This record gives sequence, structure tokens and C-alpha cells, in this order.
Amino acid sequence: MSKLKHIEINIWKACNSKCIFCMSRNVPNIMKKLAEIGYVKTRIKYYAEKWYNSIWFLWWDISIHPNIVEIIKTSKKNWFDKINIITNSIRFSDYDFAKKVVEAGTSRINISIHSHIHKIEDELTSIKWWLKKKLKAIDNLNQLYQKWFLQSPLSINIVINNINFQTIVKTVVYYFKVKNIKDIRLNFISLDHTIKINEDKITLKYSDFLPYFKRIIYFSLKYNIRITFDSIPPCIFFIIDKKNGEKLVKKFLWEQFDKIDQIEHVNVKDEKETFKWKDKKKNKLKTKRKQCHHCYYNNSCEWIRKDYERLYWLKEFIPISLNIKTKI
Repeated sequence: MSKLKHIEINIWKACNSKCIFCMSRNVPNIMKKLAEIGYVKTRIKYYAEKWYNSIWFLWWDISIHPNIVEIIKTSKKNWFDKINIITNSIRFSDYDFAKKVVEAGTSRINISIHSHIHKIEDELTSIKWWLKKKLKAIDNLNQLYQKWFLQSPLSINIVINNINFQTIVKTVVYYFKVKNIKDIRLNFISLDHTIKINEDKITLKYSDFLPYFKRIIYFSLKYNIRITFDSIPPCIFFIIDKKNGEKLVKKFLWEQFDKIDQIEHVNVKDEKETFKWKDKKKNKLKTKRKQCHHCYYNNSCEWIRKDYERLYWLKEFIPISLNIKTKI
């Protein structure tokens, strides 16, 4: 469990990519408005004064913000020990840019990349030949890590969907063996009304993903790679290994039990919203079946997206009963 006092900030909802599974494709123009640098600094200082020491800039792409270096430096000057960003990494294909952002104080970078195959990445991001730039960015950032400029090794973030799931095992193997990535986060496709136009192309059933899911877990255990899953209910782990299901849940879904859950939106002065992400998912975005109320993981499970219930048969989800005293 993390001992850091942690805040996650989305400074705006602008992105230079057009991923077909992302809500930002349909964000109103006002939400893409440039975040005022003065106000961003104010929020960073506000949390520093409340003794937060870990900050993530996430969701949409901070790399295209013209003041990214100044934002990172402000975080560093306010004694944040961990300064992490999530990015599609396109701008980091420029080594000089990557070096400036890292030297400003960035401690960890997570790259959103969804395949090692150009055709698949192009289809998912709606932009051709970006995979080449992303791979160059990985090389640049790996080099900066090896030179001790970047504090933590790279991690990547993959959205599992109907377009890439059949090649997902090869993708994981490629980034581990070829690009030396040992920290991989796999997010099962999250359905939302804003991406309904692409629903038929990208939606995926857990049961269809099971054979690949099992092979990724085996690969992770064999090579000791840190793999984390998101939006996969604990009961799915018991389907592939009933005997060791509890151990697999603790190893691969540990983030569900951590307390890193507060997100602050800083877009423009009248667009700020602070909420706990886990609460929002359960209260607004997700649901559970009647049988889930009797499951051992009822309280810790993040449940399933409401649109998943609309699209698929829900007998995939079987309540788990464990005869142990201490619950997670």
C-alpha cells in the first residue's frame, strides 16, 4: 500500500490524439480550453500546504500544454516527492523536449500505447504512423532513465478492446522483451455513452478475453513483470484458477484496495471539480447484479460498467465465498 499522500489532477481535457474508445472525442469545446497557468500553480500550492507529497497529471494529455515544464517545476518547488504524468508520448519522440520535461522534476512517466502493430494502433488512435513516434519516445525515455535523469522506469498503459485483444499477449511480450518495459497496466475497455458510435467495433466480453487473460497472468508470474489490471472484477480471476484466485486478485488488482482515489479537475476557473474516483465509478458509472451482494469482494470490487450490463449476458459473474476471517 502507498504511504504517500496523493492527489491526481487533470488540468484540462485536451488531447492531440483521437482514440476511438476515449471520452475526449466528444468533450465540448469549452472543456478543451487552455488551463490558466496561474490557477494551476494555485492548486498545486494548495495541496502542498495540505502536506500532499505525490501528484499525478493524468487523463488527457498534459504534454501539449505550453507550460508543461513550468507546471512540473512548480510541483518540484512545492516539495512533491513524486511527480507522475500519463501521456500518449508523441511529443516525447523529440529527445530535447523529453529531456526538458524530465529535468524539470518528473519522476515517473506512464505511456498510453495499445499495440505493437502499426495497423491496430492506427485504428485505435485514428492517426496514422503514430506508433513509430511512440516507440521513439519509449527509446528516448528509457535512455533518460538509464542516465539517471528519470527516477522511475517507464510504464505503459493499454486499453483492452475488441480490436487488440487477440494480439494482446504478443503486445505484452514485445514491450517486455524488446522495449524492456516491466510495469504494464491493462485496462479492460470501459463503455460510456460518449463512445457509443464505436460500440460495435470496440466492446468486448470478459468470457472472450479469458484465454488471453490467463496467458498474460502466466507470463507475468514466469518473468516477474509488474502487471496491473483495471475494470476486471475479482470473480473473473477465480474462473481461470479457483484454487489460487485470492492470491491472483491481491497481486493483479492491488490498486482497487489502495487509497489513491482523489482527482481534482483544473480546466478553467469555473470548471473545477474534486471527487473520489472510486466513489464516482460506483455511484454513477457502474452497477452490480443481485448475486454480487453475497460476494466476498462486494465492498472492494469496482463492479461493472452499466453499459456492459446492457450489452451482455451477466452470468459471467459468480459471487465468491471465502472461509477466512480477515476481509480485504
